[in-house]
Amino acid sequence: MLPESTSITFRQDLSILATEFDARKAAGRFAASRVAPKFGTGIKTGGYPIMNRENFKKRSDTKRQSNGAYNRITGKFGKGTFDCEEHGLEYPIDDAKAAEFAQFFSAEQSAMEILRYQLLLDWEVRASALYSGGGFSNTNVTTAWSTTGSAVPFNDIQTGLEKLEDLNGAGPEDISLVIPRADFRELLLVDQVIDKSKFTNPGIQPAFLNAMQIAAMLGIKEVIIARSSYDSKEEGIAESMTQIWTAGVMYLAVLANENDSLEIPSAARTIIWQADALELPIMESYREEKLRSTIVRSRDHTDEVLQGETDLFVYKLTNT
Repeated sequence: MLPESTSITFRQDLSILATEFDARKAAGRFAASRVAPKFGTGIKTGGYPIMNRENFKKRSDTKRQSNGAYNRITGKFGKGTFDCEEHGLEYPIDDAKAAEFAQFFSAEQSAMEILRYQLLLDWEVRASALYSGGGFSNTNVTTAWSTTGSAVPFNDIQTGLEKLEDLNGAGPEDISLVIPRADFRELLLVDQVIDKSKFTNPGIQPAFLNAMQIAAMLGIKEVIIARSSYDSKEEGIAESMTQIWTAGVMYLAVLANENDSLEIPSAARTIIWQADALELPIMESYREEKLRSTIVRSRDHTDEVLQGETDLFVYKLTNT
């Protein structure tokens, strides 16, 4: 039996580094922070109002009555709920190994990066499952984008933008496109995109257009390329890299920004219980003397939730 561990210390130094690491990785590798923006809360479990479809689909009589009175309406709201669960991992750092590698790198900082990467990876899986299991109606593209000569991806996306605009009043500038890496690359090879890029991005090879340039061509808020993958095989077996977001399935979604208030529409949210740390990722350490090791831990309490009625804030597009 190992002895009781000594007291656990909140590591603000590692938490600050973790914030920087999360920002870089969230922007470059993972999409979860954008497809399910974070919202911090002081309670672990709770409910909040969400807007119903009727607020955007019904017409009201705005004409003032002959007696001077104005007609009255009330918003229709459903109720969203969240129940944050704890996720975390620990990394033991052996004293001898830490000393051996000290001249090359900080063992604690390396442990922090590995821990945060794994937590971000798991968050990505949960965010992807949230969308794939959301029950959204599916619309196939007009022609598979692999048929580069006759496919019309901009038309397909425009149809979705107009659908969302009719459903909830959001303009294209409020809508993001969540697209797997394979579909984004296929998009760049379609004749329709190449032809338009000659006028919107002269001098740039269409195959090298980035997410921001495609978003500008579409007139939307953002293009989010879902590019994360993981080795789906067990340790010791030849690796097999698997994309987390299924190729051929895209989403147009109304998405809030991080920590926007909950009344601002967003297809999904990541609710974070901030009882331990208001803004920073939680990084902790403690000693296990019998192991002669420092244990570094990263953890958080989160719940990923869809908001609004099915298809109110999301348009699912399948490239077949």
